Amino acid sequence: MLLCMLFACAQSEPVETSGERIVSLSPSITATVVDLGKGNFVVGRSAFCAAVDSSVPVVGDLYSIDYERLLRLRPTKVFVQKTTSDINAHLVKLAEENNFDLYAWKCDRVGEIALMHDELIKLLDCKTDPLQFYVDKTEVALPETILLMTPGAEGKAGLCFGKQTYLDDVVVMMGGANAIETSGWISLSLEDIARLEPSVIVVVSDTHFEVSKGVFALDIPIIPFIHPDVLIPSSRMTDVAIALQHELQAQ
Repeated sequence: MLLCMLFACAQSEPVETSGERIVSLSPSITATVVDLGKGNFVVGRSAFCAAVDSSVPVVGDLYSIDYERLLRLRPTKVFVQKTTSDINAHLVKLAEENNFDLYAWKCDRVGEIALMHDELIKLLDCKTDPLQFYVDKTEVALPETILLMTPGAEGKAGLCFGKQTYLDDVVVMMGGANAIETSGWISLSLEDIARLEPSVIVVVSDTHFEVSKGVFALDIPIIPFIHPDVLIPSSRMTDVAIALQHELQAQ
């Protein structure tokens, strides 16, 4: 099902620009735009969009937007990440008034990331092939059940990746099984994790970290996995999947 929504189709007045002017309020979408070689089109971003230069103006995020700054940037397209909440009503209104074209994608799962990437190819006229997201099922035996989580604070577990999340999709593609049966991102206590009895805990981060003493005390094998793109579900997730597979095979 097409998850991209176009709210406006044309500018009421021509924008004086030599090309597209994109404001992206999603780190995932921004990273994919940059991956497609169109990062120079991004004229506005959220504070969390680290894929573009820090000199690109921050206009807020999906929930708190500086509309005056947004309009001063004269965007031709505004990209947002679709969540369970409705898209900001005033942002939709501005698009309906032909200030810019507004697009929204979900980026929670591998298939949604691929759809977003392929729609961006068409929107931005990229000479790029559709995203091929494929991981060979390993012939090396993987741990029976894998718990995927962020580092968390001292003495506490981090946020866990449940079913129907992009890292769950990656693990399933390589022939593994998520220790969590619940869908979405979940906060689990150390006692909850102990009851799950995962074969291994994979702690994922984009920077160096120390596993909390509480998680170590569970006496469950731990695999630290550090990758700069693991927490941003973008087109770079293909590289993340390959790296994670290699890490699991090496154990």
